[in-house]
Amino acid sequence: MELVEVLQQIIQENSKAMQPADLVVGTVTQVKPLEITTDNQAAPLRSQVLYLTAAVVEKKVTTFAHSHNTTHNHTVTDATIMPAGQCSTELTGITCYENGQALPNDGFITLNRGLEVGDKVLMLRVQHGQKYVVLSRVFQEV
Repeated sequence: MELVEVLQQIIQENSKAMQPADLVVGTVTQVKPLEITTDNQAAPLRSQVLYLTAAVVEKKVTTFAHSHNTTHNHTVTDATIMPAGQCSTELTGITCYENGQALPNDGFITLNRGLEVGDKVLMLRVQHGQKYVVLSRVFQEV
């Protein structure tokens, strides 16, 4: 082997040993405090080593009651007929779904739900495997 080849091999082995970053799939096993397991033999990762991105943190906005008006005369289901040919329809009975399941209607629209037990998550392992960035939930079709 030439010196250049030996140096390249040493650099490659050193890079592998450092593990600068690696994608890992884990499962949420506990929410408060947060714990995520990556395999059955290793201890769960605890909140102290987990950094959450906006994609896995709950975000909600309040809903506002409102109505829609039209200037032509027609029949609309669940509508209240207004004077001068206008009709008003309140948005009621609307159900939002995520991953095939209905979301609760509690006066808020959930833009992004928080992590729940059983969620599969995609993580980025950093700092020689000492810290993990939780990037997003992973959905698998059944």
